[in-house]
Amino acid sequence: MSFDAIDEKTAEARAHERTMSAGSTLEDDAAGVGARVMSGKDAIEAFEKLGPLDGTVENVHLGAVLTAFLNFAAAFRVFKRFLITTESVIVSCVSVASTLFFILYEIDGHRLGVNVSWTFVSFAIIYPLTGSLDAAFRRREEALKRLSEFKTNVLEFYQGHRDWDWDGNGRKRLPENHVQEVRWLCVALVCDVRNFLTAPEVTRLVHLNTSRGKVMWEKGRKIQWAIAARVRSHFQKMSLTTEILKYAGMPGNESARLRQFHKDAYLAWENMRYLKTYRTPMATRAFARVYILIHPIFWGPYYAWVVSELLHDEAGGYVGSDVYDVPAYTSGMVIFYACCLSVITSLAMLGLYNVRYSLEDPFATKERQAESEADYSHRYTRGQDQVLINKELRELVGELVVEFKNTHERSGGGMPRECYPLPAKSKLHTLELVIPEEVKSTREARA
Repeated sequence: MSFDAIDEKTAEARAHERTMSAGSTLEDDAAGVGARVMSGKDAIEAFEKLGPLDGTVENVHLGAVLTAFLNFAAAFRVFKRFLITTESVIVSCVSVASTLFFILYEIDGHRLGVNVSWTFVSFAIIYPLTGSLDAAFRRREEALKRLSEFKTNVLEFYQGHRDWDWDGNGRKRLPENHVQEVRWLCVALVCDVRNFLTAPEVTRLVHLNTSRGKVMWEKGRKIQWAIAARVRSHFQKMSLTTEILKYAGMPGNESARLRQFHKDAYLAWENMRYLKTYRTPMATRAFARVYILIHPIFWGPYYAWVVSELLHDEAGGYVGSDVYDVPAYTSGMVIFYACCLSVITSLAMLGLYNVRYSLEDPFATKERQAESEADYSHRYTRGQDQVLINKELRELVGELVVEFKNTHERSGGGMPRECYPLPAKSKLHTLELVIPEEVKSTREARA
């Protein structure tokens, strides 16, 4: 089958010359989809039409200079988030103090400067940091994978109870409000999973190695264990809901599929629980933190050597014609440069550590508030790479309360009247969903 050439509007779309930013035109044509047979040409043209975001999120019109400026501004904002901390102030003070000591303290008129090798720093600090950073990021990716599996399987489990039929309306034998009961179980499960994953972190070094931290650990673990017990009870009850379908006559192959959804959701929950509870090796984190703090003390002579090489003064071991005649302000500038170099080196290591630290718990949250009371940009503590667990699971709850119009089963679900009894002509294009106002308002607020 051959198709006609793409029209002018499609060509513009492909060239990213977007002018439309309203709702998707696919939605505009939805009412007519069922009224006619869609040909190959219709399908291609429908795909090529502009989408709801075309032309609204592109920065081409800003220009290269302004775009570059905005990129740098955003980068410095992230830089500030990770490096303007109490620890960075302490490390900077240690770096400056160590550098000034070895520059200004002299023995027999000679500065304490030597070209210290950085090999030890490379394998004792940088290599473990980059390796643990990679491991922490893989933990985040694993968390996203398991979260998607949990959401998918819980939703499919619920939709199986809501929609699946057998033996010509075998659902009529289900108990009254069966679907509402299953929905209640699924929503309760999602809420407790959210509560567990957003619980305060109590598995840091400070929680296991200080007396005050141990008190926090005991309180936090008791809360998490109680929530985890509730999650397990929800899964136990959800297991029986499938048996009710079997009592009503559901075939074994379909009930086995629901069992698979239940099992996969349980497995995804256990994986997320382990990611929340367990961490990367504590010894590696402890060594990195200590080495970052004390390394400027032992590498101070290197920065004194840099000053000597730049000034070529007598304190650096130069004599006669090798001594540079530099003004006092130049010496001050060189010393200032050495201090800045020491601070930047220390902050680079601390920045890597803070990035790794921020990814240690992929679900770490500062607080959990209602959607209308909090801004996501201020709700997550240590960076912008955490999983937005509250948002993701809220979306799942929103899907769990969606129903079809015109269902007639006393169980609360079943096929809409447009689909059962089986019509002579398909009416799929007339199906409508019932979306609660609370869910609809949340979606519109995020649109």
